[in-house]
Amino acid sequence: MLLAVAGRAWLLFSTPYMPGVNGAYYLIQARAVLERGVLGLPDLPLTFYLQAGLACLLAKAGGMAMEDAIMLAVKSCDAVLPVLVAWPTFVLVRRWAEARSQGEMVPLAAAALACLALPWFMVVGELQKNSLAMVWFALLVANLHGWLLQPNRKRGLALMAVLLLLGLTHIGVLGASLLVTALTLLTFLLHQPQGVRWKPILPLLGAGVLILLATSAVVAWKFDASRIARLGLAFTDPSQFSWDGRQMPGQPRTRLSLDSWLPFLGFALAVIPALIIAWRRRLQLQAADFAVVTACALTVLMMTGPWFSPDKSMRFYLIALLPTIWLVSFALTHIERKGWRQAVISLILLIGLGSSAWILVPGGKPVLEEAAMAELKTLSVHIQDPAHTLVVAGHGVEWWSAWFLHTPIAQPQALTPEVWQRYTTVLLLKVKSGVASLPGRGGPRPIGDQGTPPRHPHGLPVIPPDAELLHDGATLRLEKIDHAPPFSVRVSTVPPH
Repeated sequence: MLLAVAGRAWLLFSTPYMPGVNGAYYLIQARAVLERGVLGLPDLPLTFYLQAGLACLLAKAGGMAMEDAIMLAVKSCDAVLPVLVAWPTFVLVRRWAEARSQGEMVPLAAAALACLALPWFMVVGELQKNSLAMVWFALLVANLHGWLLQPNRKRGLALMAVLLLLGLTHIGVLGASLLVTALTLLTFLLHQPQGVRWKPILPLLGAGVLILLATSAVVAWKFDASRIARLGLAFTDPSQFSWDGRQMPGQPRTRLSLDSWLPFLGFALAVIPALIIAWRRRLQLQAADFAVVTACALTVLMMTGPWFSPDKSMRFYLIALLPTIWLVSFALTHIERKGWRQAVISLILLIGLGSSAWILVPGGKPVLEEAAMAELKTLSVHIQDPAHTLVVAGHGVEWWSAWFLHTPIAQPQALTPEVWQRYTTVLLLKVKSGVASLPGRGGPRPIGDQGTPPRHPHGLPVIPPDAELLHDGATLRLEKIDHAPPFSVRVSTVPPH
């Protein structure tokens, strides 16, 4: 765990900014909580409130400037909290190893993969809500497995608490957790040789449903109703939810393309051995082991199939990776020969951990190079009324514009005629050079003027010839647009931060 914290800290603190395309998003959300007591954009709140709380403590106890405290708090939370996933992973896998009278080699390997594998480092600074929610996911499954082995009030309360934390952290991981929980309980009940044991499970189900309803109501009322609606759509109309046609930048594909099937085949090869072992030994296994393994395997296969749009698939692959690690570990405990088991573990660790050097060696890289960041800060002289000035910029750059300039922001394809009625000033910020390409961190991004903007069925707004040039620097160009050009679909603009 200390190695994982060190690796994440290196990526975060090797740059004075936040690495990745979306890193500054967490800065502006935490600042909004501290300045106005609410989030700047609709989202699930827990991650941002934790970061804002730590920033407030650093500012008051350490005498730091508030924005410096926010930067340190956001980086510190992302360096430390996601690594905690290793502990519940170790606990879960150790139960399987102890049942086979084995040592701790497999549990330790699983814990290492849960926090040191390449995919976790690829999203440092980028998907912080997702990373924190994976900790709750692991705690949920470990406690659910323990509760099925020996139901008691302590584990039942822990399950309810973790479910609440998931509902306040990340809607995608919450959906995966609900799917695993439902499949685990169903498989457990069906597996009982002496008949269905509803009595100990009914109170748990009832309490879980009440907590979900209460959490959903609070999130929908105070934070982000659209995410609750999407989660509901995933369960009530899976066909509509699964494929909406959205593509990752530079990665167009269809359900029949090879790129859609290769990840699914890779995940299937990893989890099916555990599923086969569980089925063949279902009479010898504890009902809790059979239920958790079966549920996790089915969840991984459902989440990684080619039936999801690419933008969803990329996030679902990351969520599915953790139960895949558990299932591979379960299969490893059933390799009878110790020498073979150790050889396979060593090979998996060599590949799974060794590949992390690819991203650790260069250190953290923000979406803009240092020169562009410095130039962006100087543009504040052109902002006379931040609350009524909209800055339009490309993805990733818009977050840093909000952080440095304290203005509302939007992407070019988000503009509508109403924007010129809502804001007294609309500025278009263009990056001429210095945009870093960050493959694997939110998708590759345009490099300088060579980049192609995201496709839109109606095209992007055309800059009018009478736009007023306010700044033409080495890396950035800022223009004032006094009237509405032709533009595309409605997407809400971001409120001030």
